[in-house]
Formats: sequence, structure tokens, C-alpha cells
Amino acid sequence: MLSFFEKIFLEFIPVSLSSKDFQAVLDTVNLIYSVDDRSALFRAVCEKLQKIIGLYSAIFIPADPAGTEAETARPYFNGYEIFDNSEGAMLIYLDYYSTLDPFVTGGWWQTRNRVARNTDLVPVSILRESEFARDFLLPYAGIFYCLGTVLASQGDTVGILGLHRLKSEGDWSDRDKEVFSLLVPHLARAMRNLDIMERNSILTDQRNGIIVIGKDGKLFYMNETAKQIVGKMPLDKIPDPGIGYGPVFFKRKRKGYRVRTVPADTRQKGKMILLERYPANPQMSVRSTRLGLSTREEEVAALVIQGYTNREIAEKLCISGWTVKDHLSEIFEKCKINRRSQLASTLLQVRQ
Repeated sequence: MLSFFEKIFLEFIPVSLSSKDFQAVLDTVNLIYSVDDRSALFRAVCEKLQKIIGLYSAIFIPADPAGTEAETARPYFNGYEIFDNSEGAMLIYLDYYSTLDPFVTGGWWQTRNRVARNTDLVPVSILRESEFARDFLLPYAGIFYCLGTVLASQGDTVGILGLHRLKSEGDWSDRDKEVFSLLVPHLARAMRNLDIMERNSILTDQRNGIIVIGKDGKLFYMNETAKQIVGKMPLDKIPDPGIGYGPVFFKRKRKGYRVRTVPADTRQKGKMILLERYPANPQMSVRSTRLGLSTREEEVAALVIQGYTNREIAEKLCISGWTVKDHLSEIFEKCKINRRSQLASTLLQVRQ
């Protein structure tokens, strides 16, 4: 008999996948949440994928821990992981050839939790004749076909994950992409949780609210900051980011907070809720005040900076898409900009 988790998970399995594929994916998901070390997790998942979809090698490049949010995340070349490929090829890639990678030149690294083949981005005939393939993929890395994604969870970019095949092994199938796509959000969430617990900076910052829910679903611990934020409000009113890759925000007493969650233990029993003051940079609030943004315009601007689309902003703020556009027009006019990409630098990085 299937567990509750398995029944829920089954609803998201594409009909094109067989029951055998489903079981393999489910076994891998269970494995992902049982490993408490990032390097070991990466290797264990790669070994599983070797059996399920076949791969020759794989790499993982973490996001810069100083800027893991979607708009600021960049590859961080310390702490990378390699599976069945050479250290030399990885260093050569990072030193020069990463700038020629179709996943980089095509802007794919700016997406989140979406899987693509390098042949989805560049036709095989063009890829074969490119400097990237002729001078790096084939002679140094010994590979040709790549399947990649940018891992993200709850608004944090975790890193870049790439799977590789030899030219003789053939390209990745649609079925391979579907299997990998199902694992990506779980892998992103597990790696993110491990990173947060390892860095520990969020937990030790007394400005953040910390709430621990026990495995029985009852409150186990709440620090003083969380008590002041929550007051007498029921804890189930705090939104849960779940497994999604977008950030979730929470307003209380006219102040905004970003909600993060991590498991309370490695068995996924209970959870820890982190309430971070948002915007974390007080300069944004100062700057938006000087520019004359209204409270609603500040909310819209904050979500734009986090990478939300107009449609997503409308859903989160319970307003129409046309209203979002009207607010953006006002924001752009007050900030004297004409593109969304300029908003973050205007509100967060301008010298006061």
C-alpha cells in the first residue's frame, strides 16, 4: 500500500513514465532526504541516475553563499563536486570554457529548477563545430551531451547541476528529462537545507525568528524574536514555502518577513521555521521612502526584485494583472528607470 507521501507524489508523475520509472524516482527521492552530507548526497544521486537514465559523469557548482537569492546568485567555484570526471577538466572549464558553455551564453543559468539538454539550446550541427565542443567537451572532458539545471528552493539558488554523456552514448531522451525534472526540486531542497544548517548564520542571527515544530506537529521551541513577531497568532497562519523554489513572504504588525523552512532532523520529522526581516537591507526601505513609493508599490518592487512575474505578483497580492502593471509604471517613473532589471540596483545598491 502506498504511503500518503507516495500518493501525493504519484499525482505529479507524467503519464509517459512507467510504474518502474515511478518507483525508481520515488526510491531516489527517499534517498535524497536520508543523506546528511552534500558531497555524499551528490554522489549517491549520481550513482542512482547512472542506473535509471545512464550518465557518464556529472558536476555540481554551488551558488555563492553570499548571494543565494535568485537575483544575486552567481556560480561559486569553491566547493564544487565532480562525479567520474577529471579534476583537470573541471579546472579548465571554470578557468575559461564556462564562458562558452551554451547554458551560460544562452542565459539558461538564470532559470530555476528547469531541465534542458545542451542540444535544446544549440542545434547538434552547430554545437559539434563550436569551440566549446571541439576544444573542451570532446578532448578534455571526453563528453558531448549535457543535461543541466539550476537548483533552487524557497527563493535560494543552490547551484548548477550538470549530467554528461559520451558522444557515442547518444542524446538524452524526453523520458530522461522527465525523470531528472522530478528529482530536481527535491535535490534542491535537500542541498539547500544542508547548506543552511552548515552555514548556521541564519540561525545565530538574533534578529531572525526561530520556531521549531516537533514531529507531533506541536510547538517545541520559539525564540524571543519569533514570540514578538507572532504574538497570539496561530502558527498555521504562517505560510509554508514547501518544496517550491520561489520565496514566500509574511506580514505581521506592518513589517515584512521572509519565511524559510528546514527539517528539524534528518528523518524529516518536524520542521524549523525561520522568519527573516524583509527587506533584509534597510537601505531599500530608506531609498524607497526617498523616492516616494507607496506601501503597495514597495511590495510590488520587492517581489519584482525577487524575480516574480506580473502574474505571480498579482496572485500573491490578490490584485489584478492590470493593477500590477499600473504600479510598475508608477515605480519606473519614480525610480527613473525603464526596465525591471534596473530595479534591484536602484533600490538596493545606490549609495545614500
